[in-house]
Amino acid sequence: MEIKVLDFEKEIIKSYMEEDKFIEFMEENGKNKLILDYSSLGLKELQEEDLDIMGEETVLDYLEEVASITREEVGEDAEALIVKNLPSVASLAFHYLREGSAYLDMVQEGTMGLMKGIDAYRSEIHGDFDNYKNYWIIREMVIFIENKMRDIKNEFKSYFKNKKEHLGHDHHEEEEKIDDSEVFLTEKDLLPNVEAIEKREKMVEKNIEFSNLRNRLSERQIDVLNYYFGFGVDRRYSIYEIEQKLNLKNGDGEKIFEQSLLILSTMEGKMFL
Repeated sequence: MEIKVLDFEKEIIKSYMEEDKFIEFMEENGKNKLILDYSSLGLKELQEEDLDIMGEETVLDYLEEVASITREEVGEDAEALIVKNLPSVASLAFHYLREGSAYLDMVQEGTMGLMKGIDAYRSEIHGDFDNYKNYWIIREMVIFIENKMRDIKNEFKSYFKNKKEHLGHDHHEEEEKIDDSEVFLTEKDLLPNVEAIEKREKMVEKNIEFSNLRNRLSERQIDVLNYYFGFGVDRRYSIYEIEQKLNLKNGDGEKIFEQSLLILSTMEGKMFL
């Protein structure tokens, strides 16, 4: 039996936020192949104007360090097993760089999931470890994003509730005179009545649903990163080799790689509400 990763994400949020229930799930399903297919998301590359301010500059250093890990040279104890599987965490995190999330946060959560998976793994019950660990890594990242989105939802709910309660009663100081030739939209223009507030509230609620969050990296950008750092492939590829592999125009490989690093290095990206 196979389980599609997008279906698995929904089940995490619906039924397996609590670890004891997830362990029960893994006892029954840990041997089932987890299909890491994200193609149906239709990931698109963000434009330069969508990119947020540069944040963490340590992302490239981290990826280079992880890319230098040679599985054959690492031992077999629990600590070595964590190190050996950090490239898998780094690669999966590319798929969970959703709006409002930071790459190194996703790596941290994924690593926590990896450690939990190592502790829970029993070969006679769970079969292939490389497949088994992916369940735990993805679960931890999904839970992190979902909890963060719930906090954001609650903040918006409080905001809109306050707006409805004080609608028409807000005290405004005398507005400064502005150039009549310029038009500025105020909050009152956008939220003039209860109906407008509730409409905006529903739109925000929908956009912050986990399944509606856009990933900040496209499929092509993820492919370039995986080839460049050697994640999930036989070796590291040069930019020129990547261009050949992905049928890219000369120069596009470097451009896509640099854009990808910029996205990875932004703190959290902006929420498109």
